[in-house]
Amino acid sequence: MPSPTDRVRTLLDREGTVSNRAVVGALGVSPATAHRVLRALVMAGALEARGKGPAAVYAYPTIDRRFRLKGLEEDRAWQVVAEEIGRIRPLPSAEASSLQYAAVEIINNAIDHSSGKKVRVTVQFGAGGSTVTTVADDGVGVFRKVCEDFGFSSAHEAIVQLEKGKLTSDPARHSGEGLFFTSKAVTRFRLESQSVAWVVDNVVGDSGIGTAAVRRGTQVVLEVVRGHTPRLEDVFRAYTDPRTLRFAKTRVTIKLGAHGRTLVSRSEARRLLDGIGKFTHVTLDFSGIDVVGQGFCDEVFRVFARAHPKIVLEPVGMSDAVAFMVQRARAVSGGPKRSRKS
Repeated sequence: MPSPTDRVRTLLDREGTVSNRAVVGALGVSPATAHRVLRALVMAGALEARGKGPAAVYAYPTIDRRFRLKGLEEDRAWQVVAEEIGRIRPLPSAEASSLQYAAVEIINNAIDHSSGKKVRVTVQFGAGGSTVTTVADDGVGVFRKVCEDFGFSSAHEAIVQLEKGKLTSDPARHSGEGLFFTSKAVTRFRLESQSVAWVVDNVVGDSGIGTAAVRRGTQVVLEVVRGHTPRLEDVFRAYTDPRTLRFAKTRVTIKLGAHGRTLVSRSEARRLLDGIGKFTHVTLDFSGIDVVGQGFCDEVFRVFARAHPKIVLEPVGMSDAVAFMVQRARAVSGGPKRSRKS
């Protein structure tokens, strides 16, 4: 039979926080006994109390570690954090591997690219087996850095290009794969800087742009949820050419480059196509787009397709109206007539 401590942990894993009253109900013990169990866990460092008296709730303690970037080795920094995770609430091996990969990549980005002095790593444990790791540096900010290096005009344009992968200002030392695969290796990914957030939800397979409170530096939020975290090997396999074993496939979320739910111009098409010549297979996700113009489709599915005959363009997630315009452009170009609508 599970011990009172194990039963409290089970309740906490499900709910995220517990109260004395909840423990009384779950364990079938008196309030005094429930209080003694909770206090023992707090004294052992296994729980932290939030609030006082009858209103207090209990949760797993937050991990909070700060590192100087000068001379920092990313794997050793993460080892310090991972050991604390293992002490408080160990992760299954698959989730632990995905989180380690993502966190180490982000800490390395802070070391190599942020021009900052410090990085802070925090870990919070939530309901339903959720573990949320936040990596924040005090550097120049990822979107500003990318705009300066590549001449992009805004954080939004930087996100459109970052999502594709293979974007790096230092090709001798970096492949441009890290941020791409990090965004897909966890359950949910959030990259924040300059009051803008790039958000990826791998449960529903969606990517979007929103607002963020972070103005200076860069903050990355990595969430893994038990049973809902991609397997790292599956993530790499999905975007790797099986013959060459190279990163040769990518996915473009069309709505990231749209103003609203409409795309009509050739210039919009050219911005979305920028950089995809590095790949052999490109999935174009039209989810959330209601209207595409003749010029936009002609630029993508005739002009670009003819200039790059070895690149497979796979449109998905299309409404009937979008699918018609895509098929029309392909008919003019002599390309494939059928496309996936979802």
